[in-house]
Amino acid sequence: MVEGGRSGLTIAVTGASGYIATRLIQLLCADERVDRVLGFDVRPSSFRAAKYIFDTVDVRNSALKHRFEGVDAVLHLAFIMDPIKDESLMRDVNVNGSQNVFKCAGAAGVRKIVYVSSATVYGAHPDNDVPLTEQSPLRANLDFSYPAHKLEVEYIAKELRESLPEVTFTILRPAIVYGPHVDNAWSHFLESPLILGVKGYDPPFQFVHEDDVARALAFAVWHDLDGAYNVAPRGWLEADEALSIIGRPRRDLKEPTAFAVMDRLWSMGLAEAPAGMLHYVMHPWVVSAEKLAKAGFLCHWSNAATLTEALEHIRGYVRLGRTRVRRSDVLRGAATGAGVAAAVTLYGRVKRRVVARP
Repeated sequence: MVEGGRSGLTIAVTGASGYIATRLIQLLCADERVDRVLGFDVRPSSFRAAKYIFDTVDVRNSALKHRFEGVDAVLHLAFIMDPIKDESLMRDVNVNGSQNVFKCAGAAGVRKIVYVSSATVYGAHPDNDVPLTEQSPLRANLDFSYPAHKLEVEYIAKELRESLPEVTFTILRPAIVYGPHVDNAWSHFLESPLILGVKGYDPPFQFVHEDDVARALAFAVWHDLDGAYNVAPRGWLEADEALSIIGRPRRDLKEPTAFAVMDRLWSMGLAEAPAGMLHYVMHPWVVSAEKLAKAGFLCHWSNAATLTEALEHIRGYVRLGRTRVRRSDVLRGAATGAGVAAAVTLYGRVKRRVVARP
């Protein structure tokens, strides 16, 4: 491709300061087929490279249309993952921001759009296929804002694909993304002194490495993957296998109590997500990545290796509420707040308070 004296591609990345985006941008800048990488985010980027140009722009800003002019592919990663109390703001950024990115890219003549969705759009349900494929129905649990927003954006993407048939539109649906740089509600859940479980439910889990997701995004730049593709290692971990690797005690609650406790903790600011997240630790939502494998992409990291490598980076720490503290400090009682025993006590008090409510 030769345009304006360029011999390589110009790639734009939204959410450029995120951990996956940073790894992706590193891969793209190292590729001789890429001339320029444009990064957009509301947070500053720490990455520096001769090919990389960063701009502070909100994804809801219509000025993106001009920023996308001359761009060959837009990779949309900007998204608020962890639920926040201001649900209208979260939806505005996630849904309206994504719609703006897609419309601006289409109006600027961009020929390829890659959107990072999530396997959570399939929903977690007792009658799910095991594994789910791209042909499985999308039934995101709508009482959990993250998958609800991801699903809504997929509907927007579908409409855009129909109105812009000349655009190659790739939708990637990763399983639980994990790795040494991941810092979100899922990683915090696994770092807690106690793993909250729901009595009677032991679903399988999948963990896809952050580097494999970045590689899949780069793969989509060079291959015309029109439509949806799951991103996950082959197979999955049974619940007892995952717990063995995590190495933390599990506390099971009856389903009504678990939802009530999570609701209470969320309202108190002590939980990372509302109770709707519990669906995803109760019911299976593992996926098949055979469609992407047939296109030529395989994950390097297995489920077990991904989980083990990520946990190795936080070994010696536990998370109390929203704070990560050294396990040694907790055991000495020197942590802010209290240690594991106090966390368990608080947990029990909240449980009793919720159960006692009329």
